Amino acid sequence: MAGKKFLYSAAVVLTLVLISAVLATGCGGGGKETEGEEERPKLSGTLSLSGSTTVLPIAQEAAEMFMDENPEVTVNVQGGGSSVGISNVAEGVVDIGNSSRELKDEERSLGLVDHRIALDVIVVIAHKEVPVDNLTKDQVKGIFTGKITNWKEVGGPDQAVKVVVRDEASGTREMFDEKALGKEKPVAGAIECNSNGIVRQTVSSTPFSIGYISLGYLDNSVKALKYDGVAASVENAVSKTYPLSRYLHMFTKGEASGLVKAFIDFVLSDRFQDEVVAKEYVPMTRI
Repeated sequence: MAGKKFLYSAAVVLTLVLISAVLATGCGGGGKETEGEEERPKLSGTLSLSGSTTVLPIAQEAAEMFMDENPEVTVNVQGGGSSVGISNVAEGVVDIGNSSRELKDEERSLGLVDHRIALDVIVVIAHKEVPVDNLTKDQVKGIFTGKITNWKEVGGPDQAVKVVVRDEASGTREMFDEKALGKEKPVAGAIECNSNGIVRQTVSSTPFSIGYISLGYLDNSVKALKYDGVAASVENAVSKTYPLSRYLHMFTKGEASGLVKAFIDFVLSDRFQDEVVAKEYVPMTRI
């Protein structure tokens, strides 16, 4: 009889141990979050970024989303321009320097590591009824600076050219003015628009007009023109046969680690690239 009581007691104890183990497994551990079968440390701390106004909207949206997912993290984002961002990160003022240009020769010795976050490709567009398929770089410059005012001067009909450009605060305009216009100002009286979408809409609804947009906004409502005989495409931009393109960058002082690496990994994640970056630019997931 005593033996039976012992066995019964042992069975009860074993059952209680197993129940405790199951309950413990179902509870979250302190300081860590589970993702699938892996555990990742809970992130905390403060992160600072500065630099390019072109990258600024991407960085701000990334910061908001990243903080939503990591409530114990604070991300501060400022503009100032690419040179400011590069200088700040090199001097340790910020953790990440945003830039819409490559490093200059004198900046290559600063120990900065480049993280490309997007490809900005600009395509020259015209109203669909314009019977011109290609413009040379000199013709593009002439049209947008007002030296060429009639389509007949570039093989089109005898109609005045209506020029559509981005507003002065636009990073897209900054790049176009630099690479296509040689930093000359657009023709006085050009129609200014504050987004890629509005440029596309304006050109599509304005006969004999011409403008430019980021490649991600191109659709069949407008006509894409070749630039010096080369079509605007991801492949041509990556191979550098199409000149109206540039990468957008996040620079770090040395290899990224810890919270900085976690943030950059988030920016380069398929979700952020395809849902946010792809709205305006060519995401790195397509390159």
